[in-house]
Amino acid sequence: MEPSDNYNFSIFSPRNLHGRKNRNVIFTMLLIWAVAVFGFQGLLRLIEKPTPEKALITFESIWPSVLTGDLNTVDYNSLCNSLILVKGKNIVKPEDQALLSDAISCLAFKIVPDTIKALMLHGIADIKSLMTNLAKSKDQEYLAIKTKVAAKNKALTDIIEPYFGLKHGSLGATILIGSLQEKYPESFSDMSFSRLPETMKLYLTHNQSVLTDTKFLGFPFHYFYTAVFLLILFVVLCIVYNILIEWRLQKEGVVE
Repeated sequence: MEPSDNYNFSIFSPRNLHGRKNRNVIFTMLLIWAVAVFGFQGLLRLIEKPTPEKALITFESIWPSVLTGDLNTVDYNSLCNSLILVKGKNIVKPEDQALLSDAISCLAFKIVPDTIKALMLHGIADIKSLMTNLAKSKDQEYLAIKTKVAAKNKALTDIIEPYFGLKHGSLGATILIGSLQEKYPESFSDMSFSRLPETMKLYLTHNQSVLTDTKFLGFPFHYFYTAVFLLILFVVLCIVYNILIEWRLQKEGVVE
């Protein structure tokens, strides 16, 4: 008979029955955990389908008309909103941010009259100058310049509000004002905009399935599963492991 008080243990080469049983329990727990984690991710990949956001559908329906240069037939507010929606995402790459800023500037200056365009350019130049000084200022000077920047932003928003419907203080207006530039491609037929459709598609297309669309306890199911259920499962597996090992120790009479 094997000694019951032999504590030597190797997970890969167990020396006795207790070690082999312990190893089997550990590997079973790891297998359950691996299937729960990687199996779910594999299932997500298997059944997911690329689904465009509404803003992408709108953009793709408008873009061919934009390329003709006739903005009179274009719902430019919808186009602007689509561009702003992508510009505001924090996952957008710097080079794509620059492209979107060019597109928003080109669209904005095409829509407004020449008199308004001059006011906008003047306001953009003032804000740029103030922001340069802001980086070098301190204390009261910093606060004073920051107040001036806020005032200039509000004035610029008020100028373009009749054309875009974006009120001062709204996120859309903030993104729009922050995107305007003094130098930009003057036509959407410019080669730099050739990759704009693919850029919009990249950030406005998401893989979705019944696992991402289904709500469970107020969360999308895939979020609940990965953020909550897997944590609970890990704790449960730890508890089950300890119960099983304690039971086997008592059954085999192993002295602790």
